[in-house]
Amino acid sequence: MRRRRRRPGPPILVLLSSLALTGCAPETSVPLPAVTVLSSTAPSPAVAHVVAQPLAGHAGGEVRLSGEGYPAHGRVVFTFHGRQVGDTTADAVGRFVEVLVRVPDSFSDSAPGTQFTIGATSGPVYAETPFVLTR
Repeated sequence: MRRRRRRPGPPILVLLSSLALTGCAPETSVPLPAVTVLSSTAPSPAVAHVVAQPLAGHAGGEVRLSGEGYPAHGRVVFTFHGRQVGDTTADAVGRFVEVLVRVPDSFSDSAPGTQFTIGATSGPVYAETPFVLTR
């Protein structure tokens, strides 16, 4: 009977090194999960901001709103505690400056110091700012 000679395998050091380089340890029997990296060259969406001047006032009073981060040439609708109080069109870079709106008279019964929200919406883009009612 003739014995076959076994072909020598790679040295154990080479095998361990290659396992370490691929992220597997010899005692690890479960393969590591694949990681997918997604990349996009599209610009990230801008964050909209709106500010009120003054920050407080009485029912029936005027407030000037300025904002940025809206769609270029998009219609921006303003609300006071959910009630529409005006609108404007953003400029070519998504801004509007000192748009005059009026606090609804219907809020005159609210206690002084009550905080409300003034919102500015253009499609899916929304921002808000606090407004405090005074007498």
